Amino acid sequence: MRISPRLFALIPAAVAINLVVGSVVRELALPVFLDTIGTVLVAVLDGAAAGALVGTISQLLVGLLTGYQYFPFVVVQWLLAALAAVAASRRGFARLPRTIGWGVVCGLCCGTVSAVISYTLFRGVTGGGVTWVTAMIRAAGEPLPVAVAIGSGATDILDKALVIVVVGLVLRTFPRRILGRFPLAARAVGQ
Repeated sequence: MRISPRLFALIPAAVAINLVVGSVVRELALPVFLDTIGTVLVAVLDGAAAGALVGTISQLLVGLLTGYQYFPFVVVQWLLAALAAVAASRRGFARLPRTIGWGVVCGLCCGTVSAVISYTLFRGVTGGGVTWVTAMIRAAGEPLPVAVAIGSGATDILDKALVIVVVGLVLRTFPRRILGRFPLAARAVGQ
């Protein structure tokens, strides 16, 4: 992957967005993560590989700062970067309903991967709001694999839909002059 000066400038800002927003949400124990906004933004601006790089750096820093349990979820960052780039190439950020649809698709895919990682490595206990959701489903009498699948799936659908909508709103505010420098982003919003 060629790192252009433009990408070199985007990476620290996108990682900072992931870390700051993610840590605020984690401290509030909300049933979402919102720690992939920078990943999706860079994936739409400069492609899946650039988004995956932002996601990798973000996930490694979160793991180093808060706990090893976040390292395996780097796979979710990679998957989301790839899906966001596909959504961008298919004008997935052009209109709100379309953006929400792509957010749900991303949430379903990422939630499936996240549930497998959460159950096989951590028995569903990873911290944050998703653990609360899983515990409530478990308390309702569901077996652990079902509780983890529902908890991870539901929180990821909500989380990724919010992330994709936020990035879509940001992209639609960019002037044409800025979008002209990022052909994939211009295509994403239908220009």
